[in-house]
Amino acid sequence: MEMPLSRRSLIASLGSAVALSACARGTMGRIAPPQPATLDALELVADGLERPESVAAARDGRVYISSSAAAVIEIAPGGARRPIGKAPAANGIALDRQGRMIIANFGLLKNLPGPLQRLDLNTGAIETIAESIGGRQLVASNGPAIGGDGSVYCTHSTWADPTNIGTTTASGFVYRVDPAGRVEMVHEGIRGANGCCFDADFSHLYVAQTAAGNIVRLSRTPGGGYGDPVVWGPQLGDAPDNLQASTIVAMPPAERRRLGHPDGIAFDAAGNLWATIPFANRIVAITPTGQMIDVIVDPESTNIQMPTGLTFGGPDLRDLYVASMRNGKVWKLRVETPGLALPHWRG
Repeated sequence: MEMPLSRRSLIASLGSAVALSACARGTMGRIAPPQPATLDALELVADGLERPESVAAARDGRVYISSSAAAVIEIAPGGARRPIGKAPAANGIALDRQGRMIIANFGLLKNLPGPLQRLDLNTGAIETIAESIGGRQLVASNGPAIGGDGSVYCTHSTWADPTNIGTTTASGFVYRVDPAGRVEMVHEGIRGANGCCFDADFSHLYVAQTAAGNIVRLSRTPGGGYGDPVVWGPQLGDAPDNLQASTIVAMPPAERRRLGHPDGIAFDAAGNLWATIPFANRIVAITPTGQMIDVIVDPESTNIQMPTGLTFGGPDLRDLYVASMRNGKVWKLRVETPGLALPHWRG
């Protein structure tokens, strides 16, 4: 059932779990809001990649990047690369608690199905864990996230016309695959559902609503689901209705700079929500009080060109990895506040 979205902006505390997470990493008492960074602060991790949409970081220092040339490309701490597996249209990725890679396939761009798959990083074996919902074949699985009980939550952007970036049809949704393998709908009615992530205690699920230029927050319900959608935080920039990708490509950089379509999102331990804004070549952070900070802005595509996925990694979770899809690169930015530990980091 579709649920209407509130049009007001709502900022709420992430609660004691975030504070405890920050305290455990020794950051309490010296946390400052994220600061703008120069392009010189970006360190190149890998280049020459084929459609690096998303990135995931393991505790042992390995970095994984989704790729059209394989399911994922593994980058070892020393820089060695290893392609692993093969997926139809690898898009968003996430490591589960067992160290397996969850892969969302956005097949609609290639006129292919868009299943959710699980990859064994040791053997390269891949299995499909969701290929349809309600009897309808998935075509645009986009961004996965791991829930507190090990369930896999995944966004599905649209059923048709993926080039309409500003679609006014709220056909995007979030679905879940529980530990027993059951596939069920979580929430419908999202305009261009894209990246998603949980807060520290899994009380809320956040979804990038690309077409509307904002973030939607879903609250955990007594029955264990997620609903009660509200728009969380500020408007991230201009988001014209029914804006076509071809129109965006033709825009001069100064005009694209004003666009606010979010893609990948991730929390740090202080409750700042980080987001990529691909068409504007921006990386922003939204503080718990609702302030939006431009951390990286690269209108001329000097380093990043269409940033999509992002994640925190490194031994202290202070390395922010960003996938730059259009120029086939992944960058690393050293940040002050560590990222919020994802389930595969928590043991």
